[in-house]
Amino acid sequence: MKSIIQTNKKCFICRTTTNIHEHHIYYGSSKRKISEKHGFKVYLCYCHHEGTYGVHGKCGEKLNRHLKIMCQKEYEKSHTREQFLKIIGKNYINEEEKNE
Repeated sequence: MKSIIQTNKKCFICRTTTNIHEHHIYYGSSKRKISEKHGFKVYLCYCHHEGTYGVHGKCGEKLNRHLKIMCQKEYEKSHTREQFLKIIGKNYINEEEKNE
């Protein structure tokens, strides 16, 4: 798996190596291909991926937003904000500031 924020095959959140899934940080029909191309992915265990508090669970909005912000910050270490906006279409870092 290509990832700009992770190298090891373990859950990015809890570090377990059991029941690991690849998670596309920006997902949906058009964003999934972008995540593949740019390495906007992490490994997550089942609990943090599909469980109740996982990014795709009923209560996972906070974790989902956190991963998007982390990914954007990492991408912007070698690219501009404008480049990020061109491919993703939204600035998650500004969203972080509004929610604090």
